[in-house]
Amino acid sequence: MINPKKVKNYTILLSILCLQLLKAQLADGKTTVAILDFEGRGINQMEAATLTDRLMSEMVATDAVIMVERNQMAEILEEQGLQQSGCTSGECAAEVGALLGVQNMVSGSFGKLGNTYTIDAKMFSVETGATIRTSSKEYKGEVDGLLPIIQIVAWELVGLEPPADLVALANAGGSPAAVQKAPKKPMSKGMKRLLWGTILLGGGGYGAYAAGLFDADPVPLPEAPTLPEG
Repeated sequence: MINPKKVKNYTILLSILCLQLLKAQLADGKTTVAILDFEGRGINQMEAATLTDRLMSEMVATDAVIMVERNQMAEILEEQGLQQSGCTSGECAAEVGALLGVQNMVSGSFGKLGNTYTIDAKMFSVETGATIRTSSKEYKGEVDGLLPIIQIVAWELVGLEPPADLVALANAGGSPAAVQKAPKKPMSKGMKRLLWGTILLGGGGYGAYAAGLFDADPVPLPEAPTLPEG
């Protein structure tokens, strides 16, 4: 018969070994980071946890840091009798970070007032407690438009410049259809006249029509020269 206690101990041991493996990857110049469930203000904790998961996924996607899997973190905290949901102070977050063996921690909050959402996030050093980076965003609209904002927060927390297309998408409220394309440069008057002249040389009476179409004030054609009488 399988002993549940031994299975749990093996699971914890495996999680610790995974953390040690993450530390070995520091040779690549990447720091290890863990993220706590963000506090929910105006939204329930389940929604806050879902948005926190999305933020973590976006930080992983930047490939700039090594993130500790949240299920591994939960198992280790459970073994130590700690819970993420009640860990909102900086001291508690630092204690969790030290227990996990990571260099940096990320904490913060998601808020909602009316149809306005706010994100406040910070990354800080577990060793010194000093804040490394912060990111605060405000978004007004449907919740779907919040996703590009979360992506931008992830890029800023890892110290990278968000891609321009992502910034444009966030400014457009998260809708790709609303992203405005760069306006076309209007044709200059000189170019219009050149085009008119080209059409005129190749097209008889159509040239006069083209002149009126492409130039509001076309230059009048010179009168035909009078030939001397023989």
